[in-house]
Amino acid sequence: MKNQNRLLTILLALVLVIGLAGNAQAAAVLADLENALMCKCDDKCGKVLLNCTCSTSDKTRAEFSKMLDSGLTVDQIIQMQVEKHGETILSSPSKSGFNLTAWAMPFVALLAGGFGLSKIVEAWKKKGAPEEQATEPEEDESIPSKYSSRIQEELDNIES
Repeated sequence: MKNQNRLLTILLALVLVIGLAGNAQAAAVLADLENALMCKCDDKCGKVLLNCTCSTSDKTRAEFSKMLDSGLTVDQIIQMQVEKHGETILSSPSKSGFNLTAWAMPFVALLAGGFGLSKIVEAWKKKGAPEEQATEPEEDESIPSKYSSRIQEELDNIES
């Protein structure tokens, strides 16, 4: 009798664990689907379906759950939504055709900006670098010598 109770307890725990694992997997698949699509609510909130809390998103989630339960895959549901609403329903642009530029342009812009910035800094360094100057300073010939001796006398009188 004890062995039967243990066996029954083990089987019940196993069924419970398998059921919970199935629910967790279904929730993860639904979350992936919600993350791939934008909400199409009347308020035009512009949020990813996973983050939207409006009543339209709740209805859409229920509809998607039924579709997943009927055996449709995430990709099939996404394709159906794209055919119904256009590519604006996607939370990120597809990685093909002209949309590929949306993926590539940020990296191209960063590279071009870094290259341009390095050229600007290089030009500033060249412009600000002092040229080789003679080691001996040249005398300023703008003050005639007769005045320079007078200036020197005046300076000497001030110091004493």
